[in-house]
Amino acid sequence: MRILLVAPRSFNPKQMYREYPLGIGFLGTLLQGAGHEVRIFDQNVEGLEDDGLWHLVAEFQPHLAGFSVITPNYPVARRQLRWFRDHHPAIRLLAGGIHATLFPEDLLADGADVVVMGEGEPVILDLVAGLLAGSDLSGLPGLVYRTPAGALVRSTGRSQTTSLNDLPFVDRSLYNLPKYTHHSMLASRGCPHHCAFCCNYTGAVRSDGVGVRWHENVIAEMEYLRDTFGAREIFFADDIFLLRKADILQFCRTNAERRVGVRWIGQMRADRVDTLIAEAMRAADCQRIYFGVEAGSDRILRDAKKGLTTDQIRKGVRAAMAAGLRAKTGWIYGLPGTLEEQYESIPFMLDLRPHEISIHQLIPFPGTIYYTDAARFGIRLANPKAFESFCYGGLDGDIRFDYLSHAQLRQLFEDSARALEAAGYVSSDRAQPGDEYIYTTPLSRNSMNVFRPPAASAAAEPALAA
Repeated sequence: MRILLVAPRSFNPKQMYREYPLGIGFLGTLLQGAGHEVRIFDQNVEGLEDDGLWHLVAEFQPHLAGFSVITPNYPVARRQLRWFRDHHPAIRLLAGGIHATLFPEDLLADGADVVVMGEGEPVILDLVAGLLAGSDLSGLPGLVYRTPAGALVRSTGRSQTTSLNDLPFVDRSLYNLPKYTHHSMLASRGCPHHCAFCCNYTGAVRSDGVGVRWHENVIAEMEYLRDTFGAREIFFADDIFLLRKADILQFCRTNAERRVGVRWIGQMRADRVDTLIAEAMRAADCQRIYFGVEAGSDRILRDAKKGLTTDQIRKGVRAAMAAGLRAKTGWIYGLPGTLEEQYESIPFMLDLRPHEISIHQLIPFPGTIYYTDAARFGIRLANPKAFESFCYGGLDGDIRFDYLSHAQLRQLFEDSARALEAAGYVSSDRAQPGDEYIYTTPLSRNSMNVFRPPAASAAAEPALAA
């Protein structure tokens, strides 16, 4: 079969991530290995309009199209699915991802023939083979579809949990590599924590627990990217890089011993980082750690089930910076708490003084208790199915808080920007290569880059070589 895998863009045009979509990369690699012809269309780099997708459909003429659907891109995916159904009714349509898993019947109504609930890798080959043969799909786990007579079918359970060590390396030639500025990888999948604001991959998609790759397997893929594609920089998309301290240390030691020589970024919880971990990561060419701080109020953090205190956060961020790592921090304004508690984040930011500060409005994503029981927390959704509002990066009036008016929230962002500017931070709208301290808020027009070019280089980061 000719199979097209689509990652629709986020509905918010500001959110133009330049990480290639690894989820459909794994699926495409498996399908290609089984003899299918595969193309990937990542709209986050191909352009805001849908014309590029329509041209690719006309050229490639796929038998099947699969959509990777998360809540921020669902309004775009819905439009595209309906277009396929109206203009190419013979093309079979699949949908998967967190949003499709949470709202499978909505995706069917939008035009999908089959929705995959949970991880796609264990079931994708059998599913495509079943569609090709026209056979009964009810024996495959984790599928939702309608019979020709219109009856809804939900097959039992979900697909088995994926073993990351058993998956092949993603074939990066499936991507339009010149569109990206760096490579991406997974060293682990899932998260053992249960923050109230996070639609956790573990539980929402992954049926149980977390998956962690063997450190030798991770380093082998880094070397493959370096030797095959000339990789110089890698972003690890793990919720928490490698999860366990022992695994992080072993990875860093082996990486340094083998002189992999590739710069990388990891996302971490502050309680995973101490002086030993930070120095080991720096010796292994880590350049930056992204910490989810969220708030400067211990009560807000406790009520949001973050599982961290401001003291733990302070120790982790300072350990990273003392080791020479660049620290990026993420903050959420609008977590349940008083106005005074919201403002506690500003002095905490100035005390931490991380290199980068990224502030967002709380989005009560589906899959979180802030969505399913919003009113109990004082969160008001004008329309729970108006998913155009569910994008980080903006300031949306359709999401309101009893404890914080829209005007107060906007003032909080403005006051934060003034305080940061006075402390020497530069807005992401004005930042230049080499600026040490940068911040962004929903009032900014532009987001931050993942990898920042050094001051001596051109302002624009080079694209990857194909």
